[in-house]
Amino acid sequence: MASTPAQEEFDHIASKNSSNPVSSQRCHPADKVDYHHDRKVEEPDEETRYLQQMIEHNMRIRTYDRRPCLPHKDFDKGRTTGVKGVIADARSYEEARQNGSLGTPRNRCRTADKRESICSFLNEAGDGSDSDDGDFFETWREQRLMELQKMGKQVKNRRTTPSVRRYGFFDEVDALGYLDAIEKVTPDTVVVVFVYDPDCPSSKLISDTLVQIVPSYPAVHFVRVNYAEIEFDNAGVPAILAYKGQGELFANLTYVIDHIPEGAPFNTHTLQNVLSSNKII
Repeated sequence: MASTPAQEEFDHIASKNSSNPVSSQRCHPADKVDYHHDRKVEEPDEETRYLQQMIEHNMRIRTYDRRPCLPHKDFDKGRTTGVKGVIADARSYEEARQNGSLGTPRNRCRTADKRESICSFLNEAGDGSDSDDGDFFETWREQRLMELQKMGKQVKNRRTTPSVRRYGFFDEVDALGYLDAIEKVTPDTVVVVFVYDPDCPSSKLISDTLVQIVPSYPAVHFVRVNYAEIEFDNAGVPAILAYKGQGELFANLTYVIDHIPEGAPFNTHTLQNVLSSNKII
């Protein structure tokens, strides 16, 4: 088959391009991208592999502290129960474990709830302690128990031991107040009861004198009661009755006027001497 002029021209151009090395390097930019991944991948050398391993190793190292992260000490001031109590006990345990400052155990008794709460807190926080911590915890919790028992005993003593009452007043009472005054006090409190007759001048004289004496003896409870309130014999008034030991009568000065020394002037000093001689004040 004979070649046409067009075919001959195309063959000439193709032959010319294949023989020119510069033209063979010419290609469309998109073709370079398509064939980029077909290039041969070079294997990393030994030094490159070592550096990559070091980088991967360092990236896997944990930089955070796995020990329990406890709140500041101000958080658990004055707290012995609840979440703050558990945190306070956990803090005490951690400090004692790190410092090794534990005393000799004296008591083997301890509630299981306290131990479980502390263990649970430490485990959740990532304590990471070894098997020796079990024995250490036993010693620590026993010392902690003794501290709590001591604190509880002090609180109990404060609640059950009556405080020293200060008086210094001359209280007016009725029949029930009279009984309360001599019974509802500490055993060593002295209670002085002045029994008077409001219509008797001698009763008024003794009462006015006692008003001046009372402030000087604030530890003694002075009260006064109308003789009719307690059905006291009118012939014995004015009278001074002294009690101690929550209702025990130890001084009975009926008709006080008879107890004043003969010839002595009646005044505050004289009445004080009468009370003192009977160990009332």
